[in-house]
Amino acid sequence: MNKAECLQFFGVDDIMNLPKAVERVIQLPTDERDRIYREFMRMNNYEMGRDWFQRVYEEEFSQRKNQGQDFTPIEVTELCAMIAGVETARNVHEPTAGTGQMIISAWWTWARSRAPWESFPSQFPITVWEILDRTIPFLLFNLSIRGITGYVYNGDTLEKTVKRKYILLNRHDDALGFSEIIPDDTGTMIIRGLPETTRRLDIPATVYVREEPKADEPKHNINTKKGGER
Repeated sequence: MNKAECLQFFGVDDIMNLPKAVERVIQLPTDERDRIYREFMRMNNYEMGRDWFQRVYEEEFSQRKNQGQDFTPIEVTELCAMIAGVETARNVHEPTAGTGQMIISAWWTWARSRAPWESFPSQFPITVWEILDRTIPFLLFNLSIRGITGYVYNGDTLEKTVKRKYILLNRHDDALGFSEIIPDDTGTMIIRGLPETTRRLDIPATVYVREEPKADEPKHNINTKKGGER
């Protein structure tokens, strides 16, 4: 997907408005959002192993000059996934997710190693971090459209400080379904109700709020990072 196609799809003229446009989509009521998801997949020829935003984001938003920021090529992310042996992984952690190509390659490698009716998102839970506010809508879009289950932290993975946490919940553990995006500003919500063995859910998965976060969990300093991005 090129820049012009991306802008047209999300109904914006200025590339700087694209993150907000993507954010509006993921916040829509589920039925409306899912309709847009299906159309977006069709426009991109259902190439689920590729980050459709990477080309546009890298050209328009990456801080190559100031911070030497470059996105990992898809060929490298696919090689990393194979070397890491994600086909048998019980969970995956990505500390610098960007718009998601590394985690997408890992998920796609895992998904292709089994038949769709033997693929359960609960068996591939992810935890990812991304520090830049403007990147988060693209990351959430990319992960939820693939039905991935897990946690997304908008924060600093080195300092373990979090501006906002999101839960990705594939409520029926459906490999062909989409994930709900649930903001968790308190940092106390966790996923429960997912199966420990490979089977479909008889009861939909839910989230619940613990009374106290664990001592080793990231600190939620939502108001400490002024000015948004670093």
